[in-house]
Amino acid sequence: MRTFVMLGAFALISLTIIPTSTLVADDEIVDGNGQKVVVHLSHFTDDLHRCFMADKVANLMQEYGADVTLFVDLEGVRIAERKEHLKFTWGEGSPTLAELYGKSAKGGGKVIVCPHCAHSAHITDLGLKRNAQIGTTAMLGKLLIEADKMMDY
Repeated sequence: MRTFVMLGAFALISLTIIPTSTLVADDEIVDGNGQKVVVHLSHFTDDLHRCFMADKVANLMQEYGADVTLFVDLEGVRIAERKEHLKFTWGEGSPTLAELYGKSAKGGGKVIVCPHCAHSAHITDLGLKRNAQIGTTAMLGKLLIEADKMMDY
């Protein structure tokens, strides 16, 4: 009980310390040009919420002008498979996963697939959607070292 009270007090104090100038107004222009963003996705149908959030965040960052790469591993590699039609939705009125993925691809988004996970899932470059490729060790190193921001889902 004492821990929760302490954490609650810390949260309230933290909110009052953060200057309001750091918050972005809805009508403020955000310039992400030149930013390299990696969105890491490890899930697919085992956690559709994460899958949708990763794609939504990738699209949002692209809209702000960032160069976005979706890095997929574990179950996340399935999103890049050509045979997956991505006709899933998350919540009422939600676009399909195919629509979100397609929007990202049209906006120049790239998908890099973990080579070990692709091998384990029996996925080859020929079995991938457009804008997706199986990464190499050097490619992954460069991607992660050069990233300005990384989101993890």
